[in-house]
Amino acid sequence: MAFVEKKLPADAPAAQKALAWVDSRFPLTKLWNDQWGKYYAPKNFNWMYLFGSLAALVLVIQIVTGIFLVMNYKPDANLAFASVEYIMREVPWGWLVRYMHSTGASAFFIVVYLHMTRGLLYGSYRKPRELIWLFGVGIFLCLMAEAFFGYLLPWGQMSYWGAQVIVNLFGAIPFIGPDLSLWIRGRGTGSRQPSHRAARAEGLSGISSTASNPDGNRYRLRSESRA
Repeated sequence: MAFVEKKLPADAPAAQKALAWVDSRFPLTKLWNDQWGKYYAPKNFNWMYLFGSLAALVLVIQIVTGIFLVMNYKPDANLAFASVEYIMREVPWGWLVRYMHSTGASAFFIVVYLHMTRGLLYGSYRKPRELIWLFGVGIFLCLMAEAFFGYLLPWGQMSYWGAQVIVNLFGAIPFIGPDLSLWIRGRGTGSRQPSHRAARAEGLSGISSTASNPDGNRYRLRSESRA
């Protein structure tokens, strides 16, 4: 298909000329009208359709508060709890940022579950929207994985036993379960040092899930504190 430049009058506004230049190279206006501007809303449109946008808002809050927390949080067995105390007592408004992040982690899943419930009740998984539902399921699986990574960050007893439960779930898979759980854990459970995969998870989730539950360090093993 030959390239066709959209023609406008010479006295057209500069913004309209710029938009026409973009539309000739990328269907920006068409995309906007198809997805937002002229998108057909269902007849039963109600307040339950707000949960998707609310989930996006909570995600932004988690990312922003996580960035501020990661500036002061120390992912170390001997320094994690002290860094949380520093955030709560010394950092200006640190207590508010931390509570927003920890509460937002739970609020995120509540909003997502309500969003999925609305989708099931209103048949959003039916033809021709199957791909949207499948993409949503994929996002939900990624969200669960990120929440698991965030649960590991406090380096406390709750983090340890939570990781044990999740990893052992993979161990129940026939044939490959034991090897898969060992690969996810990265190292034997008797080691005090963090596994390379835990450290990698810590880096991947450090922005949006850092210190989602730092109080877990209060229950750290004495053997850890002596190490």
